[in-house]
Amino acid sequence: MEQVVLPPQLSSVPAARHWVTRTHASLTAKGCCPAGVEVTVLELLTTEAVANAVLHGGGEVVVQLSCSGEAVRVAVSDAGAAMPVVRRAGPEVVGGHGVALIDTLAGRWGVDAGAGAGKTVWFELSARG
Repeated sequence: MEQVVLPPQLSSVPAARHWVTRTHASLTAKGCCPAGVEVTVLELLTTEAVANAVLHGGGEVVVQLSCSGEAVRVAVSDAGAAMPVVRRAGPEVVGGHGVALIDTLAGRWGVDAGAGAGKTVWFELSARG
């Protein structure tokens, strides 16, 4: 498992996205991650998860990437206690679509509560067949 720790600021969103892309490519080249994972979806869901951590979490944002079998897993941790909510709003609503995108596009996803405050939102993407 690889990880990066980022400050709770908006500039961490593109930094996390680029880190995940580079790390995934590196691990795939080494044969540690499955080839065929849709990188644009990986980037989009990472962007949404990290943006939520920055905007609604608290403290540092920890992004982890791991691979097993035919899936890539990204986990985003923050110190906030508020759990994410899937909102099904129409396209006319600005904002609030991030968790719905994760729910729709990820093969699996979930939230793990921290031992004290905090949580980890994770998602998995499988390789294309």
